[in-house]
Amino acid sequence: MCDSFTETSSSAVVAWGRYSDLKPAEIDRILAQSRIAYVPWGALEWHSAHAPIGLDSVKAEGICCALAQETGGVVLPAIPLATNTIKPFKGFPHSIEISAGLITKLAEEICLQLADEGFRIIILFTGHYPPEQIDALKAGARSARTKIDTASFEVWADNDFLKGGSFKADHAGAYETSYQMYFRPGSVETANLPDRKVTLDDDGITGEDPREASEERGAKQLALLLGNAVPLVNKWIEELDDNK
Repeated sequence: MCDSFTETSSSAVVAWGRYSDLKPAEIDRILAQSRIAYVPWGALEWHSAHAPIGLDSVKAEGICCALAQETGGVVLPAIPLATNTIKPFKGFPHSIEISAGLITKLAEEICLQLADEGFRIIILFTGHYPPEQIDALKAGARSARTKIDTASFEVWADNDFLKGGSFKADHAGAYETSYQMYFRPGSVETANLPDRKVTLDDDGITGEDPREASEERGAKQLALLLGNAVPLVNKWIEELDDNK
């Protein structure tokens, strides 16, 4: 789902790749066509007994790769640092809680470094979306804007792009679990869940029961997201081209 360097002969799709897998010349070829950098932002956080701790990172990186396949650009490695995880909220273990200030500073520096490398649209895309996480990332983007005016810095989350569908964001429920199944087939074990109704307090799950999740649903969720997000990116690309 998230291959390394890819080029296509279609004029509607430009080159894209995973930044950490690209050689310098490949990055230069992508920059010549598309100056977009996607920064997946995730977490290391309890997602109940059935799903991996890194679900938010898997989700964010998979979505960013899908976006880049449509718009061109590069996808950085997912950053698994989150604030307001379920650890302080409900006490679940195996969650790494990071201060909001550190996330803000890191977001700012990544934005500035990518702008310095020639990228003009930098999207911090988070799969972990409590208000505290969003605020920390947006503070970093705002700070970057005060220091450089040659790039646009945006903060997005997957739950921003559910318009027009019947899906609802959750924590470790059917919505997130479907993404995990789609991007990493075989990584979910719903048999690990208790034989009862799952809850936030007992299991760390919100939303629909994750036993309702499927790879097919993950594909539909992604299609809805792309339909809502890609036009926004393409509009920015057109504005960049008009200002050349």
